[in-house]
Amino acid sequence: MIWSLNKKMQGPEVILFPRHARRPQQFKAWLATILQTFQEHLGRQGLKLTRQREEILRLLMAADRHLEVDEIYVTLKKQDPTIGRATIFRTIKLLQECGIVAEVGTVNGRSKYELKADRPHHDHMICIECGRIIEFQSPMMERFQDGAIRRHGFVALWHRHEIFGRCRDCLKRHPH
Repeated sequence: MIWSLNKKMQGPEVILFPRHARRPQQFKAWLATILQTFQEHLGRQGLKLTRQREEILRLLMAADRHLEVDEIYVTLKKQDPTIGRATIFRTIKLLQECGIVAEVGTVNGRSKYELKADRPHHDHMICIECGRIIEFQSPMMERFQDGAIRRHGFVALWHRHEIFGRCRDCLKRHPH
């Protein structure tokens, strides 16, 4: 299935794609593993992996950027006129529950979603002008966080680090 996603942003997003799934054959194997994980999660809840749930997951796995529910809906509606927003919301919730998908904040308050499974831990810089999301890794920041957690006797379950500001391209256009 080939999807066409309309890009609204000025520049491309920076995505830390799984290094082991860059070639088509590797992607197929990776997809099979993720689908199996999702199918097992659904089975534990007495649910099935429907065609629409699978298409939602496939779209998120193939995306080269973070997607809003409306983007997923518009893209999949072209292929399947019977798909509804409620199906997409429920499927994303299920994907989040089993750790495959994560929510990313935005400036406009409309969440975007990214594939989380099998990807390196990363944080986000979000441009308040164009909406661009840049993924980054910082071992130094992680060590600092780990030290702070230990010093406070805190048990971290997860964290989400999002930095809001202006990207390089927007700063060039509006330096103030």
